[in-house]
Amino acid sequence: MVKTITGQMTLGDIVTEIPKAGDILRKQRIDFANDGNRTLKEAALVHQLPLENLLYEINREGSANQDGIDIKYMDEESIIKYIQRKYHEDLKDELPVLEPYVEKMVKEDENLETVEDIFLNLKAALLDHTRDEDDNVFPMLESFLNNPSEDKREALKPHITELEDEHRNAAEAFWRIRELTNDYTPSEGDAGIIRFVYQRLEKLEKGTLDHVHLENNILFKRVREAHYQ
Repeated sequence: MVKTITGQMTLGDIVTEIPKAGDILRKQRIDFANDGNRTLKEAALVHQLPLENLLYEINREGSANQDGIDIKYMDEESIIKYIQRKYHEDLKDELPVLEPYVEKMVKEDENLETVEDIFLNLKAALLDHTRDEDDNVFPMLESFLNNPSEDKREALKPHITELEDEHRNAAEAFWRIRELTNDYTPSEGDAGIIRFVYQRLEKLEKGTLDHVHLENNILFKRVREAHYQ
């Protein structure tokens, strides 16, 4: 049975319980991925949104994830593998392919040059970020989970803090793109390439914030609660 969402629940817990709530919050530029400890009531107040409307929209959604997997019941190592398979591989495929389309978009409308600049910086940052996770941080985390020690715990701390800072930077880049593209809404006379890129950028935003949510609000939160008290 789906848990009834209340305003006193945190954003992280809400999206963990009802993954589709992330889409509702994201479109309001509510950063559930990085501000997972904030309550929905607090977020509604900050963004000047009616709490009742948010609760109504969220509670209409079911609890199923889009791919039918409930992350709540996965162990930490399974979550790591899921993140790598679903999100890291998608980013490695999508970002290089999207770049030339973004360039074509700017040729159609030079006013979108700032969007291109943000995208290129974001592309480099996300690829570096996932590479660091795959090559360094996730192996360290798996080693710690399999055989915890004080030394491993202390070694992990700065890496996780750095990842969380990079997560917030990525979200802020997407909020800026949202602002510049009118929430990815093309004008009536915009060329097809602009519409195409807006759709792909919004899909990239969704995947990135869902990805960050899994790390910040589930994986890293569990590790801290179990081992960092």
